[in-house]
Amino acid sequence: MGHAYSYRCDHCGFTESFNQGHGFLVHSQPVGDYLKQRTRIFHYKTHNLLRKMAQVSDNLHLKAGFQIYRCPHCKTLYDKIEVTVFDDEAVVHKSEFRCRDCKTRLRLTNIHRLKRAICPRCRQRTFHRDYTQHELWDS
Repeated sequence: MGHAYSYRCDHCGFTESFNQGHGFLVHSQPVGDYLKQRTRIFHYKTHNLLRKMAQVSDNLHLKAGFQIYRCPHCKTLYDKIEVTVFDDEAVVHKSEFRCRDCKTRLRLTNIHRLKRAICPRCRQRTFHRDYTQHELWDS
């Protein structure tokens, strides 16, 4: 279960929804259980990395969920599926993402404190949360 936050640009009217939380398919589970599923929900590079890591260790557990990131340079928002892999209690892998425009490493953002962001369409700093469109989701 998670939240869908809607953002709207006052300048061009562009709207976009950003997901945060865990859904039916994206949740914590042993890596072996994920690899047995028919549905691949992660990026192919992440999926292949999980396969390689599972060949080395049987005790791997993954924690996954939608998180909202922001580029510190461009101020553009992204929602990505963050995957963290644990061996016992030690972190052995954590997702890292880069901005598609400037290639800067994205930083996790606190969506509740964010006032405004850059609109991905018109590039104005008029992209803000539309509080009338908040939704709960589970998929």
